[in-house]
Amino acid sequence: MKQRNGMMAAGAFAILFTGFPHVWSIYQPYVLKETGWTESMVSICFYLPTLFFVFGNIFGGRIYDKGYVKSVLIGGGLIFAGGMILSALMLGIHPMLTYITLGVMQGIGQGMVYAVILATAQKWFPDRTGFASGVVITANGLCGFILSPFSKILLENGGAKIALTAVGGLIFLSTIISSCFVKQPVDLGNKKEKQFTYETGKQYTSSQMIRTKKFYYLVATMMCGLMPYYLVSPISQTLQIDRGVAQTIAVGSVMAGSIFNAGIRLVLPSIADKAGRIQCIQGVFIMAMVAMAFLLSGSGTLTTVAIVVAYGCFGGIMGSFPSLSSEIFGLRYAGQNYGIIMSGIVIVTIVSPVISNIVQNYGMSESVKFVLGLCFGVAAMIFSMLLKREIK
Repeated sequence: MKQRNGMMAAGAFAILFTGFPHVWSIYQPYVLKETGWTESMVSICFYLPTLFFVFGNIFGGRIYDKGYVKSVLIGGGLIFAGGMILSALMLGIHPMLTYITLGVMQGIGQGMVYAVILATAQKWFPDRTGFASGVVITANGLCGFILSPFSKILLENGGAKIALTAVGGLIFLSTIISSCFVKQPVDLGNKKEKQFTYETGKQYTSSQMIRTKKFYYLVATMMCGLMPYYLVSPISQTLQIDRGVAQTIAVGSVMAGSIFNAGIRLVLPSIADKAGRIQCIQGVFIMAMVAMAFLLSGSGTLTTVAIVVAYGCFGGIMGSFPSLSSEIFGLRYAGQNYGIIMSGIVIVTIVSPVISNIVQNYGMSESVKFVLGLCFGVAAMIFSMLLKREIK
């Protein structure tokens, strides 16, 4: 019991920092000021880590599934911390150097750390995979709430370079601590002293998984379910202010959304252990559609509520999908398999800014985004039904 509780605590501390891209909006104004680059150039620092995060999951998960737990965890942590510190040292020299360090290195390192801790946590709780994944992923969701005030103090007093260096140091510290506690549980097979077995049912390899309809339905469900959040999140503050909401309330809604995001990551997967994962995820899609309807109303109050709900929906999806994928495809190769399933995030990360740019360039109303978000919510519901039927 002490071993797995220590693993969960250390893992949560390490996985906390993988949510750093969600606080990038705080860093962006300071980076713009210190570098003199354009807003579009600096905004790439948000999208690149999200893209390479998935590749880090796949790469790290593949090595992890071969038994190299600590190697992946330490390697990913060092790449992550190194990217942050190097980005501080090279900030302002050339955008490409920042893209490599703060974008590629950060994303790959985050993905490797995330893959190890998430898969290991589920194996320590084979009968409560939703609870296990929910606990560690909640830490990722709390990053914005915990790191925002810390970063704000450092940014105001020392600038972006000092803030990035400090965060890099904390990531290095979390890597050292987590490497002492995070390890695979021993599956004792048929021995009398056996405590648990996490390999029950068919254990799909990645090549077997991608040859099933279930895989494509699952990826499509994730992509469509995440799209409403990705369409709303970048304009969450400006949209509220344009609709007459006070700036303090607009900022507070993002903080409240972060708390709701973290809370639903913790609670929903545990409920899904008993109530059913697909049913719970479908409830999240209904919430997302309601949020889009609130945004279409034009009301300032409903807009604020919708922003908070959208953040919660993001947490519900990211918290529930790891245990859902393990339930469908098994735990033995969960590291690499979930990394591949997260290709849905790659798609939505690429498509959502394209949609936003089209709406902006053609002078269309922001309401077009909300209608599309509502449509994607409906599509996610349909794909989840197809997935459920395929599983049966």
